[in-house]
Amino acid sequence: MANDASALTGANLYNDPYPVYARLRSEAPVALFEGTNEYFVTRYDDCRTVGATDRVFGPSGAADRPEARVMGMPNVLTMSGEEHACLREGIDLNLTQERVRSYVERLTLPVVQRFLDEIKPKGEANLTTELFEPISVRCIGDVIGLTETSNDNLVEWFHAMALGLQNVSNDQTVWDRLDVALADIDDQLGALYEAALSKPNSTLMSHVMHGGMPEGQVRSLKEISPTMRVIILGGLQEPGHAAANACAGLLSNPEQAKVMAEDPSAHALRAFDEGLRWVAPIGVTPRVALEDFEIAGTTIPAGSSVAIVMGSANRDEARFENPDRFDMFRKKKQHVSFGFRPHFCSGHFLSRAMGEIALQEAFRQLPNLRLDPEQEIKAKGWRFRGVNVLPAKWDA
Repeated sequence: MANDASALTGANLYNDPYPVYARLRSEAPVALFEGTNEYFVTRYDDCRTVGATDRVFGPSGAADRPEARVMGMPNVLTMSGEEHACLREGIDLNLTQERVRSYVERLTLPVVQRFLDEIKPKGEANLTTELFEPISVRCIGDVIGLTETSNDNLVEWFHAMALGLQNVSNDQTVWDRLDVALADIDDQLGALYEAALSKPNSTLMSHVMHGGMPEGQVRSLKEISPTMRVIILGGLQEPGHAAANACAGLLSNPEQAKVMAEDPSAHALRAFDEGLRWVAPIGVTPRVALEDFEIAGTTIPAGSSVAIVMGSANRDEARFENPDRFDMFRKKKQHVSFGFRPHFCSGHFLSRAMGEIALQEAFRQLPNLRLDPEQEIKAKGWRFRGVNVLPAKWDA
């Protein structure tokens, strides 16, 4: 590929992966990306095939993958079979649709109100860093059990981890920042572990320790630490970035923003879901090929790392009309932002319910919410992608 914005390079992916993905879907729908030494699968139907073909594409537990360096192995994403099902029992206990409905307003509304009250009088803010991210990290931090950990501390964790996963150029300063964050995470999880060891509680940490285990048995801290890191990375940032992405889509489309503002409760969930499709917060899920497999005219050799590129599948022209456009009224079709079973995202009910509340209250309480014409929206990342600068104004 020529050296332009649509060439398959780490820098192009980080800055804006969508021109790269569009070109790959057209010219090389299954392509080896040398930056991470994995095959990118970029078309919607091919992503579904790989995601559904468990006997060939198992979870990737390769020690040379960035996930191993950042999260540690084995974790919930690298497990399969009985071991995976048993661990998921603990994780999923409090995240079913019914359970989420019973507590989500109590968890989310006070936090949303707190951050809205802080920004309301100012009449302008970066809604990502001053509203949606803080809501997400505070709520999910509290669910995990990190009630005493500051928002700034939690935000630093997921930024350091996300940068580590995308460190294609092997930048040592990125690894150093990651190591500081991981040491802090280990310290704080250790304290939570000790607290829940003698007396199980309602935190996600406690559920992961005890859930699915025989009576009187508990998983060791070493055993669950990699999975807790997965939960911290995905959980802290995904709901916030999904809400920010949806809000950016709405505000970039004033007609839809107006409809949203007129009746936020009627449209918030639909807008949030379209935001998930438009910019998948978690853009890639890894697999490993257990045998040779031919797909889209390319043979993926046994043992190869494979990336199901959800961020590309969600913008496949063959699946979605005008896929690069945010449109909350588009005909509802399933996207793949929450991954594939058996590793479908545990937190999808909670993420959607939190995102709905956050978007609803922002449009309800910030009159004439609009983009700041003097500044530009900025987004970054490809394994994890989000609108990190969302400059907005409202009538204070």
